[in-house]
Amino acid sequence: MGDQIEFPKNYGTYMHHALSALQDSDYERAIMYMKKAYVIKDENSLNILLVSTLFQNGQVNEALDYAEEKESFYLTNEKRLLVYIELLIYNYQFLLAQKLLDDEVKSATSENLASWETLKDTLEQKKLEAEKERQQTEIERMKKLFSLASLTPDEQFAMIQEADEMKTDNLIQAAPSVFQNPYVHPFARSGLLSVLIDRKVNQSFSYTWLNEDREVIPASMSTFEDHPVVLDTYSEIEESFISNPSLKVLVEQEVKAVLLMLFPFIDEVIQKEDISAWIYTIAEGIQPEQDAVVQVSEEKQAYIKSWVSRVYQELL
Repeated sequence: MGDQIEFPKNYGTYMHHALSALQDSDYERAIMYMKKAYVIKDENSLNILLVSTLFQNGQVNEALDYAEEKESFYLTNEKRLLVYIELLIYNYQFLLAQKLLDDEVKSATSENLASWETLKDTLEQKKLEAEKERQQTEIERMKKLFSLASLTPDEQFAMIQEADEMKTDNLIQAAPSVFQNPYVHPFARSGLLSVLIDRKVNQSFSYTWLNEDREVIPASMSTFEDHPVVLDTYSEIEESFISNPSLKVLVEQEVKAVLLMLFPFIDEVIQKEDISAWIYTIAEGIQPEQDAVVQVSEEKQAYIKSWVSRVYQELL
């Protein structure tokens, strides 16, 4: 069945139901009917009524989405601009809200001066609230980083994703406990290292790599995604298995796991000229008896298999 066609005459019916619901303070029902009417006729007057009702109902993100559809309508009228800036504030878009406030207060009419002052106070209050919330979130994340080993692997990975939003000084402080704890998953360990590499942290850390104690200086290293061997390997996999996409996916998964375990010392183990041999040997382990498009000596295969075995023993 096709989509239901809305007839123009339904607009009046929907608006009647919407206004009736507003009188009863039934915002959910009012919003439902206003949205139906808005699909038929996206009038400016309906837009601001819908935006105001969404805001009143606590749906500030959606309210801003509708307001942004008619941004010029809000920016060209002082009272509507007050609404628009308030929406920005409640959506934590403080920089834009501040800019619009600063520009507008200079030319504000005396009639709305009190409203502008109230809005300035609201902005400062929301900034303080957001900063307190950010500080509390940072404290909670620090606690999790220091106790990362007590979390499940999936929880560790999720925490490392959040680490990208933390202050660099706090990450530096927590790094030794992550880098040297044998119960932290290797992927979580390398994930935090990549964050510090992105931040160009020029400081030496002790780092556990395949049960070996190493030293790392993030500022002098490449992230996993930008590592030359990783880039060349993915490119070669793409070319080698273009006619067998299902095998390509499996090989990519296996190779990525191996590379992640070898990071950040990948090039100590895999030489650029041996990338094809690594791909072929790993693919052979997934699907034996492939066409021998790459000649790999028994000695080289034994070397590669020994490293792959070592990697997976570490993951167990």
